[in-house]
Amino acid sequence: MNPNAKYTVVVETIWIYPGWFAGVMNQPSKVSTLLKFVESANPSNILLTVEASKAPGDNFIGLPNNNDRIAEGYAKTGKSLAKMMDKKID
Repeated sequence: MNPNAKYTVVVETIWIYPGWFAGVMNQPSKVSTLLKFVESANPSNILLTVEASKAPGDNFIGLPNNNDRIAEGYAKTGKSLAKMMDKKID
């Protein structure tokens, strides 16, 4: 965390589906979040809200651990947000 950052992203989890792993069969996790861009000095000042719905955890090889599958859902949310921001900035 950068104490001098002008803005902060607050991630509010709305829904989590942990998925499952059964050896040869599996299902990825899904995470729904509300991403709030706020002023760091005044967090009640919400500048932008983005809803990320059912971001899948990358589960190509099958992750037997629920925590890892759920973490991948959050990672996908971050990657999708970065891609969206990159498109909007260009």
